[in-house]
Amino acid sequence: MTTKEKLLQVTFDEIYENGYYATSVDKILKKANMNKGSMYHYFKGKKELVLAVIDAHVYQYIDKKYSSILNTKENYIDAMFRVLKDRETFNFTCGCRLNSLVQELSHQDIDFKIALEKVYYRFEEILEEVLVHAHKKGEIEHPNIKLLSVFVVASIEGCLSTAKKSQDGIIYTDCISQLEDYINKLKK
Repeated sequence: MTTKEKLLQVTFDEIYENGYYATSVDKILKKANMNKGSMYHYFKGKKELVLAVIDAHVYQYIDKKYSSILNTKENYIDAMFRVLKDRETFNFTCGCRLNSLVQELSHQDIDFKIALEKVYYRFEEILEEVLVHAHKKGEIEHPNIKLLSVFVVASIEGCLSTAKKSQDGIIYTDCISQLEDYINKLKK
């Protein structure tokens, strides 16, 4: 891991666990065992560092995790729910990486809003593509796949937030099961 990668990882961990405003640059640098010169070599300040974290850790996480559904040779809806039910990558204490940052930062700063919206749009775009494939294969019937993808993303994020509120992964599983029941009713 390079110095820059380590700095991004430690920053992500700190922001994810404690929030942007509760995390100081000094705390990040101490955990990364670096000095300020190391950070300023790569980034002008905390905001630029966190914007890089959003791109390197949040965007790439969403893209990698959910784009994998598009590689299925089977039923797209089944593949989507296999990914959604795989709880190993979810943290029910800190919540969704994306949603936690959106809740804290998107209303505070236009640059954060734009960066986080980009991630959300990618999430919706991937699921729209999954649902388009499912529709073409006759797995579901719906008059507006784009709106359905927005609904699915909102449902996933809501399920994660509800589980975070209770610190309970079972709540997430139960909530996703309700989404699955709804989607199954869209079958032709």
